[in-house]
Amino acid sequence: MQFLTIQSPAKLNLHLRILRRRADGYHDLVTIFQKISLGDTIRIQKTRNDFRLTTNCPGLETGENNLITKAYRLLQTKYPGLGGVSVRLHKRIPLGAGLGGGSSNAAHFLLGMKKLFNLRISKPELIRLGTRLGADVPFFLLEKPRAIAWGKGEKLLPLETRSRLWFLLLVTRQGLSTKKVYQNLRERVPPLALTKEKRIAIILCSFFETKRIREAVGLAENDLETSAFSLRPSIPKSIKALRTAGASFVLMSGSGSTVFAVSANRKEIVALAKNVKLRALSYRKLLCHSLNN
Repeated sequence: MQFLTIQSPAKLNLHLRILRRRADGYHDLVTIFQKISLGDTIRIQKTRNDFRLTTNCPGLETGENNLITKAYRLLQTKYPGLGGVSVRLHKRIPLGAGLGGGSSNAAHFLLGMKKLFNLRISKPELIRLGTRLGADVPFFLLEKPRAIAWGKGEKLLPLETRSRLWFLLLVTRQGLSTKKVYQNLRERVPPLALTKEKRIAIILCSFFETKRIREAVGLAENDLETSAFSLRPSIPKSIKALRTAGASFVLMSGSGSTVFAVSANRKEIVALAKNVKLRALSYRKLLCHSLNN
């Protein structure tokens, strides 16, 4: 095999609680990750040269700071004789949107390299490599499309999911820095209890699986919203636009700037997309669905 093409899906955070700030500067959290049908395409081809990454996205860094490049360098360290590759990344996932595009790209590049070069690396080893690249990367290395995550996001409980959910995403070209959102976050005193928050996440997942979306409203939260709202006032306005149009479940994904509405019914989401009025907001609408087993 000389080349392969793989899909690299985005994710949504259907729930995100920040438990506490850790001594190392990171935050302990509990979240529900969900892979969605929006995604990028990665083509990896063997070459006689070292490594080359190109993309259709002008604003994307393709040098040593790119997570795909970092993933290749990690593999080079582990496999000194690893051959060169030319990588073409076709971006559809917006940058700085809270949709995990970079993490997904890194994870699926690792999976693609394993297959292309027949690398003998176990899933636990691959996940350890992924953790060095980013807290969201291990989730994308899982076969399951949904998981409850805790710790920094690297501890995972993969979940079966057969029910399809539909989403209306409001995305903007004005990405938001995850680092700035966390830096702007107020310290939680006292910290939240991990056991209780994991239990709530499990209850929410049962609601999503049985399509009881209205029961999830009010229970699902994103603790990063307040910080993101102060940095980007257009985010709460876009949430208000979705609610005014009739959406019951509305949340920001990850550290923003994407907000989304959820429905168990495609027709409902299509109607919502027609009704939502963005006016002066620099957002665009994207319809997508959850990925299932």
